[in-house]
Amino acid sequence: MIHTWTKRQVAAIFGAATVSLVLASCSHGAGDAGTTAPTADAVATSPAVIPPSELPAAFANVDRSSPDAVAGAVLELWYGWDATKDSGPYDAKLRALPLLDPATVSDLVAHPPVSGPGAEWLALVDAGAIAAVSTAPGVESGAPADTDIRAYRQVEVTQMFTGNPKPPPAGRIVSVVVKRGFDGWRVLSVMAK
Repeated sequence: MIHTWTKRQVAAIFGAATVSLVLASCSHGAGDAGTTAPTADAVATSPAVIPPSELPAAFANVDRSSPDAVAGAVLELWYGWDATKDSGPYDAKLRALPLLDPATVSDLVAHPPVSGPGAEWLALVDAGAIAAVSTAPGVESGAPADTDIRAYRQVEVTQMFTGNPKPPPAGRIVSVVVKRGFDGWRVLSVMAK
């Protein structure tokens, strides 16, 4: 015969095991095999993102009545990496926040990178690299026509780096959607191809 206190212990152990199994099955949805939810430690160590309220001084007078000027300024900031000060490319993106659409700002701030910037960034850090960015209009057939409130741009972006050893230049084609707001044009999306 099992004593009453032993039955309670068995019930508590069985209950705890059941709760653990239920919680484990809830943390894995369909298609999530092999992934786990972040631990409390991982969440606690994520740095808080403090968005800048002002543009860097060199961009303070961007012509907000021109979608081309706004798109160009955002791309210069977005790809203006400074490996001597930035913790990754995300920091450069944050410098563009005052020229981004509020929905884009919210999304960018709410979704900081969850992993390190990678080997390419570490090589730039080792070289003490700083990017000077140039932009040129890209050619895209079939692009949507501009409207009174939206403009679509394809831009060739080139990063020329300083550093020792000097990293090679990097180039990419970027699609930018610019949206007119009450205070002028703002970038709605930046998509590298």
